[in-house]
Amino acid sequence: MSPLTSSVMKHAMASLAFLLAGTTLAADKPAVTGAVPGQWTMDFEAAGKVAAEKKLPIFINFTGSDWCGWCKLMDKSVFSQPAWQAYAKDHLMLVWIDFPNDKSLVPEKFVARNRALAERFGVEGYPTYIILDDDGKTRLGQLGADRGINPERFIAQLKAVLKNRAAEAGEKP
Repeated sequence: MSPLTSSVMKHAMASLAFLLAGTTLAADKPAVTGAVPGQWTMDFEAAGKVAAEKKLPIFINFTGSDWCGWCKLMDKSVFSQPAWQAYAKDHLMLVWIDFPNDKSLVPEKFVARNRALAERFGVEGYPTYIILDDDGKTRLGQLGADRGINPERFIAQLKAVLKNRAAEAGEKP
């Protein structure tokens, strides 16, 4: 391969990687206001309202999105996967409570509230996943990261937590 061809290919590959990284980050960025089932939001209050209306449990992701290795592993292995996204869309309100090194990732109005939520739920490490009933208060369970995780295994773990809720409501988790 000629030096010119090699240089052009390297530039093209670098450009493609940059575009793909930008697309992934933009698609995965949680909403700052409002809440939609199956989509990440930082707006805990809005998620609670929608959860109550739609009778959906609330899945809270306490994360250190830009520094936590286990958080990044779960994002890549579970939360970015189509199987998780399809399940969450029909079954969960997703709340993103972030404690990043880059403080610009969390609006100032959520910083104190995030600390209060972490204290309320006894979060001692990241990631921690707290599952609340649709009332936004009743704690159904807690999950964490797992080295060999995939969407199917994580959904099975989540369904086990939701089993009692579903049995009481007479429905499938």
